[in-house]
Amino acid sequence: MFVLNRQINTFMCSAANCSHGPGLRYFQEDTIPARLDEIYYKDLMQEIVPNNTPGATNAKLPFRDWAPLVPSVKYLETRGNTMKFFVPNNINGWETYVQFPEWAEQASDVELKAPEAARLLLWGGNVKLHCHCPSFSYWGFNYILDQLDASIYHEDRYPHVRNPQLRGVACKHLIRTLKVLPFHLGDIAAVIKAQRDRAKL
Repeated sequence: MFVLNRQINTFMCSAANCSHGPGLRYFQEDTIPARLDEIYYKDLMQEIVPNNTPGATNAKLPFRDWAPLVPSVKYLETRGNTMKFFVPNNINGWETYVQFPEWAEQASDVELKAPEAARLLLWGGNVKLHCHCPSFSYWGFNYILDQLDASIYHEDRYPHVRNPQLRGVACKHLIRTLKVLPFHLGDIAAVIKAQRDRAKL
Protein backbone atom coordinates (compact mmCIF):
# COMPACT_ATOMS: atom_id res chain seq x y z
CA MET A 1 0.00 0.00 0.00
CA PHE A 2 1.30 3.45 -0.85
CA VAL A 3 1.47 5.83 2.10
CA LEU A 4 2.37 9.48 2.39
CA ASN A 5 5.47 10.21 4.42
CA ARG A 6 4.91 13.81 5.50
CA GLN A 7 8.46 14.35 6.73
CA ILE A 8 10.17 13.73 3.41
CA ASN A 9 7.09 14.64 1.35
CA THR A 10 7.18 11.57 -0.89
CA PHE A 11 4.99 8.65 -1.72
CA MET A 12 6.74 5.42 -0.94
CA CYS A 13 6.08 1.73 -0.98
CA SER A 14 5.54 0.42 2.55
CA ALA A 15 7.54 -2.74 3.26
CA ALA A 16 4.91 -3.90 5.74
CA ASN A 17 2.19 -4.03 3.12
CA CYS A 18 3.91 -4.32 -0.24
CA SER A 19 6.16 -7.05 -1.62
CA HIS A 20 8.18 -4.53 -3.62
CA GLY A 21 9.83 -3.26 -0.43
CA PRO A 22 10.73 0.28 0.67
CA GLY A 23 13.06 1.05 -2.22
CA LEU A 24 10.40 2.34 -4.62
CA ARG A 25 9.56 5.99 -4.01
CA TYR A 26 7.19 8.32 -5.82
CA PHE A 27 8.13 11.98 -5.49
CA GLN A 28 5.23 14.27 -4.78
CA GLU A 29 4.25 17.29 -6.81
CA ASP A 30 1.24 18.87 -5.11
CA THR A 31 -0.87 15.79 -4.34
CA ILE A 32 -0.01 13.68 -7.39
CA PRO A 33 3.04 11.38 -7.30
CA ALA A 34 5.33 11.75 -10.31
CA ARG A 35 6.39 8.58 -12.07
CA LEU A 36 9.93 7.25 -12.05
CA ASP A 37 10.07 6.31 -15.74
CA GLU A 38 13.01 4.00 -15.00
CA ILE A 39 11.69 0.46 -15.22
CA TYR A 40 13.90 -1.78 -17.30
CA TYR A 41 13.31 -5.25 -18.65
CA LYS A 42 15.81 -6.73 -16.19
CA ASP A 43 13.98 -5.04 -13.29
CA LEU A 44 10.71 -6.65 -14.30
CA MET A 45 12.37 -10.03 -14.71
CA GLN A 46 13.62 -9.84 -11.11
CA GLU A 47 10.00 -9.61 -9.99
CA ILE A 48 8.96 -12.65 -12.02
CA VAL A 49 9.07 -15.96 -10.22
CA PRO A 50 11.54 -18.39 -11.89
CA ASN A 51 9.14 -21.28 -11.78
CA ASN A 52 8.47 -24.29 -14.01
CA THR A 53 5.87 -25.96 -11.77
CA PRO A 54 2.23 -25.13 -12.60
CA GLY A 55 0.21 -24.07 -9.58
CA ALA A 56 3.19 -23.30 -7.36
CA THR A 57 2.79 -20.67 -4.65
CA ASN A 58 5.18 -17.80 -4.06
CA ALA A 59 5.15 -14.74 -1.81
CA LYS A 60 5.65 -12.48 -4.82
CA LEU A 61 2.36 -13.51 -6.43
CA PRO A 62 -1.23 -12.91 -5.26
CA PHE A 63 -2.28 -16.30 -6.66
CA ARG A 64 -0.84 -19.62 -7.75
CA ASP A 65 1.56 -19.41 -10.67
CA TRP A 66 -0.04 -20.84 -13.80
CA ALA A 67 2.36 -19.19 -16.28
CA PRO A 68 4.20 -22.50 -16.93
CA LEU A 69 0.98 -23.84 -18.47
CA VAL A 70 1.00 -21.18 -21.19
CA PRO A 71 2.13 -23.22 -24.21
CA SER A 72 3.56 -20.52 -26.45
CA VAL A 73 3.77 -16.86 -27.39
CA LYS A 74 3.43 -15.69 -30.98
CA TYR A 75 4.94 -12.44 -32.20
CA LEU A 76 2.46 -10.60 -34.42
CA GLU A 77 3.81 -7.19 -35.39
CA THR A 78 5.45 -3.96 -34.30
CA ARG A 79 3.78 -0.60 -34.80
CA GLY A 80 5.84 2.44 -33.94
CA ASN A 81 7.50 1.59 -30.64
CA THR A 82 5.11 -1.16 -29.53
CA MET A 83 5.45 -4.90 -30.09
CA LYS A 84 2.30 -7.01 -30.21
CA PHE A 85 2.15 -10.68 -29.21
CA PHE A 86 -0.56 -13.32 -29.05
CA VAL A 87 -0.77 -15.78 -26.15
CA PRO A 88 -3.15 -18.65 -27.00
CA ASN A 89 -5.37 -20.59 -24.62
CA ASN A 90 -7.85 -23.45 -24.99
CA ILE A 91 -10.60 -21.17 -26.30
CA ASN A 92 -8.95 -18.23 -28.02
CA GLY A 93 -6.16 -16.21 -26.43
CA TRP A 94 -5.00 -12.77 -25.33
CA GLU A 95 -2.93 -10.06 -26.93
CA THR A 96 0.02 -8.65 -25.00
CA TYR A 97 1.95 -5.48 -25.73
CA VAL A 98 5.51 -4.37 -24.96
CA GLN A 99 6.35 -0.73 -25.57
CA PHE A 100 9.82 0.84 -25.69
CA PRO A 101 9.67 4.61 -24.95
CA GLU A 102 13.22 5.16 -26.28
CA TRP A 103 12.56 3.36 -29.56
CA ALA A 104 12.55 6.48 -31.76
CA GLU A 105 15.80 7.71 -30.22
CA GLN A 106 17.62 4.44 -30.83
CA ALA A 107 16.12 3.88 -34.26
CA SER A 108 17.21 7.33 -35.44
CA ASP A 109 20.81 6.86 -34.27
CA VAL A 110 22.31 5.57 -37.52
CA GLU A 111 25.73 5.23 -35.92
CA LEU A 112 24.34 2.14 -34.21
CA LYS A 113 23.69 -0.95 -36.28
CA ALA A 114 20.14 -2.25 -36.01
CA PRO A 115 21.09 -5.29 -33.85
CA GLU A 116 23.01 -3.02 -31.47
CA ALA A 117 20.06 -0.65 -31.19
CA ALA A 118 17.77 -3.62 -30.49
CA ARG A 119 20.00 -4.84 -27.67
CA LEU A 120 20.18 -1.35 -26.17
CA LEU A 121 16.39 -1.08 -26.22
CA LEU A 122 15.88 -4.42 -24.50
CA TRP A 123 18.66 -4.36 -21.94
CA GLY A 124 19.10 -0.62 -21.34
CA GLY A 125 15.78 1.01 -22.15
CA ASN A 126 12.51 1.49 -20.31
CA VAL A 127 9.58 -0.79 -21.06
CA LYS A 128 5.82 -0.46 -20.70
CA LEU A 129 3.35 -3.34 -20.73
CA HIS A 130 -0.29 -4.17 -21.31
CA CYS A 131 -2.51 -7.24 -21.58
CA HIS A 132 -6.22 -7.32 -22.42
CA CYS A 133 -6.98 -10.22 -20.06
CA PRO A 134 -9.24 -9.56 -17.02
CA SER A 135 -6.52 -10.68 -14.60
CA PHE A 136 -4.27 -7.81 -15.63
CA SER A 137 -6.82 -5.29 -14.39
CA TYR A 138 -8.67 -7.14 -11.62
CA TRP A 139 -5.55 -8.28 -9.77
CA GLY A 140 -4.13 -4.76 -9.92
CA PHE A 141 -1.18 -5.38 -12.24
CA ASN A 142 -2.12 -2.44 -14.45
CA TYR A 143 -2.28 -0.25 -11.34
CA ILE A 144 1.08 -1.53 -10.03
CA LEU A 145 2.79 -0.96 -13.37
CA ASP A 146 1.19 2.46 -13.70
CA GLN A 147 2.73 3.50 -10.38
CA LEU A 148 6.10 2.53 -11.86
CA ASP A 149 5.34 4.27 -15.17
CA ALA A 150 5.55 0.88 -16.82
CA SER A 151 1.94 0.63 -18.01
CA ILE A 152 0.86 1.66 -21.48
CA TYR A 153 -2.59 2.71 -20.24
CA HIS A 154 -3.23 4.73 -17.10
CA GLU A 155 -4.95 3.01 -14.16
CA ASP A 156 -5.74 4.70 -10.84
CA ARG A 157 -8.11 2.12 -9.33
CA TYR A 158 -6.42 0.52 -6.33
CA PRO A 159 -7.01 -3.29 -6.12
CA HIS A 160 -8.56 -3.23 -2.63
CA VAL A 161 -10.32 -6.59 -2.95
CA ARG A 162 -8.12 -8.97 -4.92
CA ASN A 163 -4.59 -7.70 -4.34
CA PRO A 164 -4.40 -5.06 -1.58
CA GLN A 165 -0.77 -5.98 -0.82
CA LEU A 166 0.21 -5.21 -4.43
CA ARG A 167 2.01 -8.48 -5.04
CA GLY A 168 3.32 -9.29 -8.49
CA VAL A 169 3.77 -7.10 -11.55
CA ALA A 170 2.16 -8.99 -14.43
CA CYS A 171 -0.41 -11.59 -15.42
CA LYS A 172 0.67 -15.02 -16.64
CA HIS A 173 0.37 -13.92 -20.28
CA LEU A 174 2.79 -11.03 -19.79
CA ILE A 175 5.09 -13.17 -17.67
CA ARG A 176 5.33 -15.65 -20.52
CA THR A 177 5.82 -12.82 -23.04
CA LEU A 178 8.61 -11.25 -21.01
CA LYS A 179 10.41 -14.57 -20.68
CA VAL A 180 10.59 -15.04 -24.46
CA LEU A 181 11.25 -11.39 -25.33
CA PRO A 182 15.05 -11.80 -25.73
CA PHE A 183 14.40 -14.37 -28.48
CA HIS A 184 12.78 -11.57 -30.51
CA LEU A 185 15.81 -9.31 -30.68
CA GLY A 186 16.02 -10.20 -34.36
CA ASP A 187 12.46 -8.98 -34.90
CA ILE A 188 13.25 -5.71 -33.12
CA ALA A 189 16.36 -5.22 -35.26
CA ALA A 190 14.44 -6.00 -38.46
CA VAL A 191 11.78 -3.39 -37.67
CA ILE A 192 14.42 -0.77 -36.81
CA LYS A 193 16.18 -1.44 -40.12
CA ALA A 194 12.89 -1.18 -42.02
CA GLN A 195 12.05 2.11 -40.29
CA ARG A 196 15.46 3.51 -41.18
CA ASP A 197 15.07 2.42 -44.80
CA ARG A 198 11.68 4.14 -45.03
CA ALA A 199 13.15 7.31 -43.53
CA LYS A 200 15.68 7.47 -46.39
CA LEU A 201 12.95 7.56 -49.05
